[in-house]
Amino acid sequence: MLSASRICLSSLPYGDLFMKDIRIIGAGRFGKKAVSAMKKRYPESAITVVDHCPKACETITEPDLTTVCMDGVSYLNQYLTDIDPLCWVVPVVPVHLAFEWIRLRLLPDFSVVPVDIPETVRRLLPNVFTGKPGEIFVSNASFVCPENCSEPQDICTHTHLPRKQSLYQAIADLSCDGFLNLVLQSEQLAPGIGGIRAGVLFNALNSVQQFPGYILLSTACRCHGVVQAFRKIITER
Repeated sequence: MLSASRICLSSLPYGDLFMKDIRIIGAGRFGKKAVSAMKKRYPESAITVVDHCPKACETITEPDLTTVCMDGVSYLNQYLTDIDPLCWVVPVVPVHLAFEWIRLRLLPDFSVVPVDIPETVRRLLPNVFTGKPGEIFVSNASFVCPENCSEPQDICTHTHLPRKQSLYQAIADLSCDGFLNLVLQSEQLAPGIGGIRAGVLFNALNSVQQFPGYILLSTACRCHGVVQAFRKIITER
């Protein structure tokens, strides 16, 4: 049986930011921004945009990309594979995409039950905002950040003051008895646009599948993050 531990997953083990395949999940305002940025910065990449809303899909008019009109979590569950760990997923939807994808991937063997975020976690993280059951949003910023922030390592682009500890690392440093603390680092692909490689998502899935206890699953960049606490229950058949 695995003991509780802390794991921070990033795309660094997969090499540089090679952008062969990009899946943008969401075609709203920020999805369109992501499309424009990815097309400009990585013109040779194969880009797929996914959204459940037909009208949103119709607004994606850039040439040489694929638009898929279906639920983004269902799309990843059906089409994202570990055959190509270098595929990038860009979440621009108002849900914790990594958590919802893992929850769906665990079916039908396991169901997921949210649990309360430990108070020690709440006290140690900055600017906590409560979301759905078992979910909190956290941020190093107490202000609205510029949408085109380049996320420099040392200086905040808004205050021009020294940057605090990267939020993904601050979450990963938390020690929470009885929980697997699993952090997915959102890598900046363009100013204001973050992504996670498929290999990172599948590593997170494998960790969740193997761990028998309570889990804190977070997705975070240097400044902002979302944390979900949950446990797995074996599905009776």
